[in-house]
Amino acid sequence: MTMRLDDRLLEFLRRPLMCIIAGVDQTGRPSAGRGVGFNVLEDRTTIDLIFSGWQWPRLVSDIRQTGRLAVTFVSPADYVSFQLKGRADLSETEVPNADHAARFITAATDELQRLGVAPHVIAPWLTAQGARLARLSIQEIYIQTPGPHAGMMTGAEVR
Repeated sequence: MTMRLDDRLLEFLRRPLMCIIAGVDQTGRPSAGRGVGFNVLEDRTTIDLIFSGWQWPRLVSDIRQTGRLAVTFVSPADYVSFQLKGRADLSETEVPNADHAARFITAATDELQRLGVAPHVIAPWLTAQGARLARLSIQEIYIQTPGPHAGMMTGAEVR
């Protein structure tokens, strides 16, 4: 079963965000890396996630092994957070994805600097070197914002 992103979640995804992508190998050992871009496909049930395969090689291996993936988007300004889970396929990035990555990196860098994080601290977090693309078919959506609703599954409506 796939889930469709609603208008409120799409609006949230237009903010400057940080992105953590997590996978798991066949033994259940987790891996994680930082995303540096994404694109919600027109069907709203699929999202392309861009990350550095150079920086996060275990994540590449785990996606190939199991296809299981979770991505958490966090607004650094207020910690509003959502996690999407599902099945993913891995591929090379293409030129439009490089544009998504460049915009994401610029927005995240600007937001983090506005919040007082030094540029030399941010730079290693956000690299598109060896960029890879994981196409996630969304099966679950969770609220991860700290507070009483953290960990709750959300349906078509984000509150």
